[in-house]
Amino acid sequence: MADYPLHIELADRLCVVVGGGPVGRRKVAGLLAAGARVRLIDPQPPAPDLLPNRMELVTRAYRAGDLQGAFLVFAATGDAELDRAIASESRRQGALVNLPGEPAAGDFTLPAVLRRGDLTVTVSTAGRSPALAALLKEQLSEWLPCHWATVLQILAAVRDKHLAEPGRSHYNRQAVDRLLKTELVELVAAGKAEAIDRLLKQTLGNGYSLRELAIELPSKPL
Repeated sequence: MADYPLHIELADRLCVVVGGGPVGRRKVAGLLAAGARVRLIDPQPPAPDLLPNRMELVTRAYRAGDLQGAFLVFAATGDAELDRAIASESRRQGALVNLPGEPAAGDFTLPAVLRRGDLTVTVSTAGRSPALAALLKEQLSEWLPCHWATVLQILAAVRDKHLAEPGRSHYNRQAVDRLLKTELVELVAAGKAEAIDRLLKQTLGNGYSLRELAIELPSKPL
């Protein structure tokens, strides 16, 4: 059965990672980047310089009750029997659990993630081949250079302005298609602000310059 992809808001939610090895540390870093409250449990945690700040560190073996209040749990001890026991308690507590060593035994898997500002692209193999997901992510990174973050900023600002002033612009899906299929991406990559302004005016009318949209191009072309 196919899984169901979604993005979850983790800000200030408790996420518990059991196991402080390389896999566990990667999970901790990703959770902290998403604004989660993180608790790492490991009797022999890695050196402090290998751990991010802003997290709770429990330096002992996992115990029943450690998952109380957790929203997500990552069982990454490397001990399959212990990981499955953690998964069982997670479900009793009502938390979703991920088992990196045995993806099919968990409730969810994590995709490879490519970020360009607020633009997020994920590649998932349902946990069957993380290496393939990572390879495809690298290939996508070449197709989606960093200037796509600015392209998204422009399109989002155009949409916000249109929603604030309905009926006063030519904004629609067709207009976005025209911007993307003409020169917008190339002009952003080259940092050509005046040419971008001309294109926006031709497509959307007056009131949609970079200055009016409060968009600043990066100081150097990306």
